[in-house]
Amino acid sequence: MKLSHLLFWYCITCTSLPTWASDNPFIGTWQLVSGEYLNENKEIIAYSTLGIRSQKVINASHFSFVSFSDDKFWAAGTGQYSFNATQYIETPTMASYPLEGDGTYTFTYEIKGDQWHNARWHDGIRVEYEIWQKVK
Repeated sequence: MKLSHLLFWYCITCTSLPTWASDNPFIGTWQLVSGEYLNENKEIIAYSTLGIRSQKVINASHFSFVSFSDDKFWAAGTGQYSFNATQYIETPTMASYPLEGDGTYTFTYEIKGDQWHNARWHDGIRVEYEIWQKVK
């Protein structure tokens, strides 16, 4: 086989994404842009007021994130996830915080270009909203 053919096949196999990767908009590294959550007093708290910054890494089956408040550790979690056309579902297997309910967190989501908008609801009330930017 000629060197040019070998280079061609190398480029194709090393740069092509598997079909499942191209169909999964979540795979990659994400940086938190903004967010808010509903605290125990039913007050909406903007992440910016707490100096929250976070990064999430997602592969084909697992996620992992770490968050800081100002320059101090805030939270971390890792586990499996799944998604469908409207929902992104995380099931942490390790977390620095006590898991809620059955330990599954279901978000509605929308991908807008390189941004991922998600919202988590509990009994019809939005309890969390985040915007993530894909890191290139």
